[in-house]
Amino acid sequence: MMKTPHERLSINAYLVFFLVHTAQIGLGIVGVQRVIFVEARQDAWIAVLLSGLWIHLVVFVIYQTLKQTEYDNIFSLHTFVYGRVLGWVVNAAVVVYFLMAYTSILLGYVEMALTWMYPDFPLWGGTLILVVLTVYALYGGGFRLVAGVSFLTFFMTIWIVIVVFQPLKYAEWIHLLPIWEATPKQMTNGVLKTAYTMLGFEVLYIVYPFVKEKQRAHRYAQLGVLLTTFLVASVTVIAIVFFSPMQLDVTIWASLSMFTIIKFPFIERFEYVVIPLWLLVILPNLLMFMWAMTRGGKALFHVKQKYLLFIFACVAYALALFFEKRATINEFIDKVGYYGFGFSFIYPFFLYVFVRMKMWIKGSNK
Repeated sequence: MMKTPHERLSINAYLVFFLVHTAQIGLGIVGVQRVIFVEARQDAWIAVLLSGLWIHLVVFVIYQTLKQTEYDNIFSLHTFVYGRVLGWVVNAAVVVYFLMAYTSILLGYVEMALTWMYPDFPLWGGTLILVVLTVYALYGGGFRLVAGVSFLTFFMTIWIVIVVFQPLKYAEWIHLLPIWEATPKQMTNGVLKTAYTMLGFEVLYIVYPFVKEKQRAHRYAQLGVLLTTFLVASVTVIAIVFFSPMQLDVTIWASLSMFTIIKFPFIERFEYVVIPLWLLVILPNLLMFMWAMTRGGKALFHVKQKYLLFIFACVAYALALFFEKRATINEFIDKVGYYGFGFSFIYPFFLYVFVRMKMWIKGSNK
């Protein structure tokens, strides 16, 4: 069992809202519209809402799992449920997931920035900058810095939401009809494709021990998921009514493409402002997943997190160097989405049952 964090490392419950929301809102929202539309067509926004409802249920299950034992994080829960050896293996799989998620964000953002703004800049250079930024921020800051960055970047970037609604003046609302035309299989695929964009709420498994008012953490986590669902559903609806179906089928970064129509007297190409600014959106993602990796590594190897920070940063950077072409990057991101869907959307229900069974067995033996 991992030690309870020191009081000075704890955070107020309201910060869980920012941690969960900023962990979810990252790179995926920039291009998720096309991915879901290909599967569920004009019912793509319904698939987002269904995914959001499922996440609300999962967050409830995660909270119920964490509060019923003294093992208040996923790593100690695994050791409690599976034993020392098998628990170590499962914990290692969780760390690998965080490593994959971190690397996918690195690759996705750098590829987007290079495609739109810096086509001649090498991929390895862009990923190196983000890795160094992550290490620099976490080495002297730790978890409280992650919470602070999530809080600040939320207010520094939330104004973009207002700009996103500007393309509605060109909307063709007929594109949303007919409703509920997607088959159950298409809708399921749409929900599955939404997974990568909506991932991040599983960080509740890691941050829960650091929350002072734990009984209020659940409420704020649910509010964070609610805002994420609203934003993803909104940009999906806007993309469907703005683009024609044939256009949306081939528009990779739908949100960025919509930004190209936005003009200000002092800014000719607004997307050139959004792309650098989007670094503030993904920064909490990078810090959270890297911190979660080191937290898991501490449970696995009993080594201080600041030492593991350099090791995992090097591993993530080396992994990113294997990907150079867009096709291989997309394949990797899809795999992260499938892995994340199983770990975040499905596994919490099994873990809850396993914990209940273990508690029942432990109580019967007394």
